[in-house]
Amino acid sequence: MRRAWTLVLAGLLVPGCSSPAWDDHDYELKAAASAEAVGSTVEAVRLAVGGGGRLTRPYLTVVLTNAAEQVQTVNDQFGAVQPPSERAEALGGRLLKIGEQAEKAVSALLVQVRRDRVEDPAAAARELAGLGESLRRFQDEHE
Repeated sequence: MRRAWTLVLAGLLVPGCSSPAWDDHDYELKAAASAEAVGSTVEAVRLAVGGGGRLTRPYLTVVLTNAAEQVQTVNDQFGAVQPPSERAEALGGRLLKIGEQAEKAVSALLVQVRRDRVEDPAAAARELAGLGESLRRFQDEHE
């Protein structure tokens, strides 16, 4: 019985690791949804970091840890989608580049908070706002 449950669970998880894109339009929709997910997370981090120091360090650590994991998960899931054409591959490369920048920015903030504090909250908020804007533009272009 345990083996059956293990097989069922594995069968449910494996398709989640990668998903096909049937055509360029489908791939574009997946890219737009991924941009939206990362953009939402980046915006939440921007609000948390730019909040004028109102959040406690332990709380900010939790927020940033969850955000870093979320951005990485979205990037990994979208990266596992096979682009159906060279055009789609270029589009995916653009999104993954922005997603990797977001992942690095959030991870760098997490390291700063774990060590002491965000060194320059205003600069971090500006960087995150720029990344968020890039993700929104990408999403709007490909929905």
